[in-house]
Amino acid sequence: MGFLDALLGRTKGIAPKVESLFSMATAYITLSAQFSLQPTGKAGICFKPVESGGFSKCEKEIEELLKISETTFEIKQDEFGYAWVIVSDAQFENVVSDLHAVSSTLIDGGFGEQILCAVFPFRNEKSIFWIYNYKRGDFYPFVPTDAKQHKRDYAYEFRLRSVMKSELPIEQELERWYPLWDVPL
Repeated sequence: MGFLDALLGRTKGIAPKVESLFSMATAYITLSAQFSLQPTGKAGICFKPVESGGFSKCEKEIEELLKISETTFEIKQDEFGYAWVIVSDAQFENVVSDLHAVSSTLIDGGFGEQILCAVFPFRNEKSIFWIYNYKRGDFYPFVPTDAKQHKRDYAYEFRLRSVMKSELPIEQELERWYPLWDVPL
């Protein structure tokens, strides 16, 4: 941060951390073995779109990149105005790789601060979401039980944390385990 920024009260946003995202490419094996959780074959990255020509160019680059990778994808907007790039592939490693490519494209385009999170849904008898916080470079589990009443299964989330802490960088501050209700996955 420069002198003028400090003087005017401007702050720089936190640069996103993308490299820890790849740890999910192997952690899903433990999730399957320990919890019988299966990846859904989908995942999404959520970011705040910006009205600018540079951002439109970046979105086009993302679309071209995903077309080249031959991954099924769609871009949606949620009720809060956030954009979601949702990728689907039978190979879970490809899903992780594609989300990394999308986030890298946003960062290279100068829009890294706009990235909120990546979400990896898993299923057994429950729906489980592993959420990656780009600002912190950490994952945390989210297990909704009643979306209408905004209830979640904290005990199961803590159990997931205890088993997966050797596989994934886990967010240590529980107050940062933000729930994402109505994820479009």
